[in-house]
Amino acid sequence: MTSSLLFAGSTTGFAIGTLLVERIVKCLARFDISSGPKAYIPTFLSFSSLPSPGPKNTPVVVYSNSKSRFIALFLSSVLHACFFVIMGTARNFPTLFIAYVVAAFARAFLTASLNAYVSLTPKKTTGIIFGCWSVGSFASPLVCQTIIAKGVPWQNFYLGSLVLSAINTSFIAYSFRPTHNEYLAERKAALESQKPASATPVNQCQLSSATCPAATVPVQSGHTLKRALCMPYQWAFSFMSWMYNGSETTMQGFIVTYLSVTRNANPNTVGYVSSGFWGGMAISRLTWGYITPITTYTQRKYIIHGCIALALCMHLLIWFIHSDIANSLSAAVVGLCYGPIFPSTLDLANGVLPEDVHMVSMAIISSFASFGSSLFPFITGLLSNIFGVQVLTYVTVAQTATMFLVWFLFPSSPPHTRASTTSKA
Repeated sequence: MTSSLLFAGSTTGFAIGTLLVERIVKCLARFDISSGPKAYIPTFLSFSSLPSPGPKNTPVVVYSNSKSRFIALFLSSVLHACFFVIMGTARNFPTLFIAYVVAAFARAFLTASLNAYVSLTPKKTTGIIFGCWSVGSFASPLVCQTIIAKGVPWQNFYLGSLVLSAINTSFIAYSFRPTHNEYLAERKAALESQKPASATPVNQCQLSSATCPAATVPVQSGHTLKRALCMPYQWAFSFMSWMYNGSETTMQGFIVTYLSVTRNANPNTVGYVSSGFWGGMAISRLTWGYITPITTYTQRKYIIHGCIALALCMHLLIWFIHSDIANSLSAAVVGLCYGPIFPSTLDLANGVLPEDVHMVSMAIISSFASFGSSLFPFITGLLSNIFGVQVLTYVTVAQTATMFLVWFLFPSSPPHTRASTTSKA
């Protein structure tokens, strides 16, 4: 019960990041149009709304999405490295709790920025990103367990992870640095926005990828978070992510204990069931990343429906088939079926919700996902203390059945009003 509070720390960090991501990103996006492509320091670090451009010969402050994305990703990656430092030097539980809050706060910005960016790319490789996440989830416990078995203190695992963090930050700095073409496109859009409305319609430039391929610099409303929270589909996608991540975390967190207690599984090998779960998830997510560009919106929707149905069948097999081998195989198949669900939920949200709320929407969905990852395992743990670990199957079957019903309510074809909704906003 005490250790589960660390998941509550993650939820707290995600919630704070979700509330602040819009304000901070807009603050980082403010640049003087004359500052040049190499300037990475925002013009005016303030949480107030963007002022109207001044008269002639005064600095014109505009939004640069490319620079804002670069700064947000770079700073959040550096902040996430602090998590490894705190964990590697921690001496008590409150310090660990703070470390989880810091890591989740940084991930709120990383996931919001990356998911919004990937949704605008032609191949929409969200599945590959989460596939790499699953590969890390598969490999990390094996590495950690190996070094602990050799007598190395567990804190050194986190200090060693600083090397990976440094490599990751370097990749972000190289890959997302604003290009000269992005600067020129954003500068062109900003200059045209200063012309009379009759001369150049700004909305047409902003919405046409052929005219401004890399520029999306409209002055957005300061109430994007409020707008997103007023959309029914935003709550539907958030509920779906809440339920899915709760089911995923509960399954991989309790399946080893479940098989040990109820199926008398071999204690020397049962631990590999969790790795099998994550291995199946990694395979399906990487595969999903490759098939996403070649499938239609409707096809992807029905494929996920089939995955949820198959996962439900596997949960029922774990419930009623009293065989540790069959249950271990079923757990791996559950991971295989679960893999595409979360990235496809994000892709579906990007397809249904207006484009101008994508970043805030991704942060909200990720925050609900973190909340589900902390709440459901905690509830399952409490029920297990009272009724025994066999309650795992009751929880996971109910969760998967709920996901099946919620996914059925989502549209089977992409809406045709998203662009008009964005322009009206």
